[in-house]
Amino acid sequence: MTAHLAKDAVEACPRSLSGDTTDGLDYNILAGEDFGFSNISGIRDNNLEMLLQDALRRNCATVCKLATPRMPDLRTVVEELVNSIAADLEARLPMTARGKVHAYNTRSELCTSDPRSKGLANGPLDAWATDILKWTEKQSYTHLAADFVAPFFEAFVLFVAHHIKTHFRNHGASGGFKPEDCRLILPIASKDMDAEHTDFDSVDYVDPTDFVTVECGMFLLSGSVKSQAAPARHLIVADAEIIGHPDDYNKAKLRLATKTKALYFNQHNRRFAWELTVSNHTVHAYVFGTDSIWASTAMDISSAKGRRAFISLLVDWSLCSVDRLGFDPSIRYVVGGSIGGPCLEIDVHEMDE
Repeated sequence: MTAHLAKDAVEACPRSLSGDTTDGLDYNILAGEDFGFSNISGIRDNNLEMLLQDALRRNCATVCKLATPRMPDLRTVVEELVNSIAADLEARLPMTARGKVHAYNTRSELCTSDPRSKGLANGPLDAWATDILKWTEKQSYTHLAADFVAPFFEAFVLFVAHHIKTHFRNHGASGGFKPEDCRLILPIASKDMDAEHTDFDSVDYVDPTDFVTVECGMFLLSGSVKSQAAPARHLIVADAEIIGHPDDYNKAKLRLATKTKALYFNQHNRRFAWELTVSNHTVHAYVFGTDSIWASTAMDISSAKGRRAFISLLVDWSLCSVDRLGFDPSIRYVVGGSIGGPCLEIDVHEMDE
């Protein structure tokens, strides 16, 4: 690669998120390249567990800031969007979700709590707010099953995407920013349990009450705000690993490391990868780098502060440049390339005059 690309790679690498790094950590191992075909599951998990113990940096307050757009005018748009989305969401949640804590005794009782029954207008935002309410409320039972939380997580992502689409439809661009540079972050309808097209068949099967993976992809701003069919693999931004029991965090991180391998295998322009874990009301963002893994502080969806933090991350992902998402902008996927099919278009600066 040219010196220009090397400089960009250093600039985009999230080393500054933590003062200490693990020198010498071979991400080829983390990415699975050193694993054989036999007994791959046990070998993979044992090696990944040891690597995660050394590589993981917890509670890094600056992790989510990596996605913050560089342009000052664009950061202003982000702040306005976050304020608007957070205010609208809080207005749609009953006081039990915004202030007083209400404990439901059963899940059936929880499911009957619907903002639309409070006299709010019906519509997609209120439908999503209904599910977000079920996610935000405190329950008397300890743990929420992963497949129970998954629709609530998807509703949150869709709620934010709807506001972003509406904003640019009503206000257009500002500060030299073009709406075509923006994207919708949407959940994938099919829960992909497989690391597709890699050197092993699938991530180990688990009970959906314990783990559910929701892939988040980037789509055109002109598209529909709904759960999407599985897109081309190069459009996946992050996997959200939803955990049914907090004690399974370690296994969830192993699963994320395995799925990160699939991202790197399918996305040849990846510099680093974003991932999420969701447990009960808590969301953590992860950045899988070349020599370390950084985990954000907890975003508590049962609090207004936590909801705002997660909204901010989703808005940043929607408006930031692609290198902030972990992609190398000098390598692009082209659907109809000169060879007649999908190909990679690579900038070679040393050939520039």
